[in-house]
Amino acid sequence: MTLEWEKALAESYVISDDQKSITYTLPENLKWSDGEPLTARDFVDAVNMIYLDEDVQTNSRSGLMPGGIATEWEKIDELTLKVTFPFVYAGIFNATAVAPLPMHILEPIIEEEGAAALNAFWGVDTDVQSVVGNGPFVLDSYTPGQRVVLKRNPYYFEKDEWGVQLPYVDEFVIEFVPDMDTQLQRFLAGDHDYLALSGDQVALALDRAEDVGFTLYSVGPAASSQFITFNQNPNSPALQDSPKLEWLSNRTFRQAMAHLIDRDTMVDSIVYGYGYPQYSFIPVYSPYYYEGSPDFAFPYDPETAKDMLDSIGYVDQNGDGWRQDPDGNKISLNLRTNAGNRVREQMGELFAQDAAEVGIEIVFQPEDFNVMVGRLLSSFDWELILIGLTGSVDPISGANVYPSRGNLHMIEPLQESPRREWEARVDELWDYANNTTDEAQRIRGYEEMQKIWIEEVPWVFTINAAVIHGYKDDWGNIYPHPVADNDFFGIIHRIYQK
Repeated sequence: MTLEWEKALAESYVISDDQKSITYTLPENLKWSDGEPLTARDFVDAVNMIYLDEDVQTNSRSGLMPGGIATEWEKIDELTLKVTFPFVYAGIFNATAVAPLPMHILEPIIEEEGAAALNAFWGVDTDVQSVVGNGPFVLDSYTPGQRVVLKRNPYYFEKDEWGVQLPYVDEFVIEFVPDMDTQLQRFLAGDHDYLALSGDQVALALDRAEDVGFTLYSVGPAASSQFITFNQNPNSPALQDSPKLEWLSNRTFRQAMAHLIDRDTMVDSIVYGYGYPQYSFIPVYSPYYYEGSPDFAFPYDPETAKDMLDSIGYVDQNGDGWRQDPDGNKISLNLRTNAGNRVREQMGELFAQDAAEVGIEIVFQPEDFNVMVGRLLSSFDWELILIGLTGSVDPISGANVYPSRGNLHMIEPLQESPRREWEARVDELWDYANNTTDEAQRIRGYEEMQKIWIEEVPWVFTINAAVIHGYKDDWGNIYPHPVADNDFFGIIHRIYQK
């Protein structure tokens, strides 16, 4: 709740005098959900044999490689491990907050079939009761498209202040509901105990709160970001042998598109006032947020957008209402987002309408979320995508996003060296802000990074929704929080029924 780091599985830790290594000591008798011991090897071997293996598909690798250099993980004994960094690094806790893996199960697979075999291990056709973890709950059943049922992990490590084994509840059910309207209906019918609401749902929910017996909490802007990103990857099938790569790589074009983001209308009409204009990838309550972002960003101004498009020769040459580039190609782009997210669908429609007003055709195509993520991470077959990221108070957790080498550096991921001058500067600033423990230096680095991000428009930010949670009144220990992992899923192991 304080946003300060604190121990979880660790019993204690010591940072070396040169601040380049950290040694963790685990308590005795930690266990996996199958009753097997959880030891230092489950961290060390997980990193060395799995997370750092390039044949394994994982989002964790970039965070374990500050500056592109792998951290060194060493098992001292069964309860002690040491992690050494190539230099002083502000993210020493971020990089070592690694999920351990049950190596007593995974190591034999690696030895027999290689680490790449793990990419298909524990897939959706697995007997879920065979999946081993160490959190407060374990999988009990999974019905595709309907629900996941979790039950208490009898070996969960944490106890409350009175020595009572956590979690308090015996069963935790996550239901898959096809759309937000149905979610709200189920919640208002009393079928669900918790719901994250959108702004357009608040008025209806408040009318039923007393009858159903729940309380709504509005806890401020989310730490997450929502934005439209522009594909500039020359390896993208969508852009090869197409003039679209030139359009999307043109900074003036992207800046003109940024002038078409009508944040005020999005807040007022789409989230019914429960939202905030967004200008940065850092949340406003972070000490690293650049306060000048709103003034530095490109405001909603279609007339300026027209002038900018004119200045680069993107004009209507034939009088059909659509602009063409200097070679006569009609400027038409596909915009994708995840279907079923009504807020994003409405934002996409509004952006497409505003683009049409200045002569740019945006073909808006909502689609399955997993299909869209596949485009981002593997096929690179996209032009524009409206998506979001979880975000964090300390942006160092975005090591796989903002440096050009990151696998989620969406405009062109996993670059061996930065293709664009501004990306090289961002890479330098990333290291400047993070290869230190000097907080003033970190703030300076992130401030310049935010300015570059706004000016270069690799993606343009939209709005930041207000975090609104509904909880039934018969549950205790409810402490809503806008930061992901500190919200419902961060407190579920301490929620109890009154």
